[in-house]
Amino acid sequence: MTAVEPLRFSRLKLMGKSPAHYAAYVPQETGAMETGSAADALLLGGQQVLAYPGPVRRGKEYDAFCEKHPDALIVTAKEAASALGIAEAVTACPDAVRLLTGIRQHTMLWDFNGRPCRGTPDVRGDGFLTDLKTGETSDPRFFPFKVRRFAYHAQMSFYETGVALADLPPVSESYIVSVEQAPPHVVTVYRLTTATIELGARLWRLWLEQLQVCEASGAFPPYSQSIVDLELFEDEELLELGDAVEVVETTA
Repeated sequence: MTAVEPLRFSRLKLMGKSPAHYAAYVPQETGAMETGSAADALLLGGQQVLAYPGPVRRGKEYDAFCEKHPDALIVTAKEAASALGIAEAVTACPDAVRLLTGIRQHTMLWDFNGRPCRGTPDVRGDGFLTDLKTGETSDPRFFPFKVRRFAYHAQMSFYETGVALADLPPVSESYIVSVEQAPPHVVTVYRLTTATIELGARLWRLWLEQLQVCEASGAFPPYSQSIVDLELFEDEELLELGDAVEVVETTA
């Protein structure tokens, strides 16, 4: 019997778009994501971050640079400068520093209802989990919409479940350290409430149930398998921002 690859949240959340998106999953990387990855590396450790001195990351000179530094995270000078600014802003926030202290980027493996899963929270501290998110806004007026769009609450619930089922020291709180990619790199620290974590738990468990049905049937349908009536909404009936789960994000 072929071993089942442990399920990652980054792929599971594609069920929030459609099973077809899950089945066609291809990892994506953007300049914004690479800046976030570089900031993660500076703040959390791991890969060395190197700025490629050339104007573009392609060509023979770039290939030679990569071969010379095979284990480094190579970014442009602009991305490196942005990542450094982000790191400096985060380290200037006492709450962020405290909540980014602990076991960093440790991959957990667990089984949920017979399904192997894996997850790598940015920090597993003394009774808490923290993820570092880099993006366009950390404004409390707008960040909750982003949490819903990218299902951050489901991600943190997924990680909390992993901690419990992997027999690791228990956690009782989850945090997000959100930092803006553009200067002045404003940092806001969020604590996810119990109700928010429960909403996230219902979401990822629903996706997992849907995934298991798709796997059992061998069918991974798109958004709709029939003709959809298109009706525009009146102004007072506009859909709330954040109802849809997005896949591409600026966070590593």
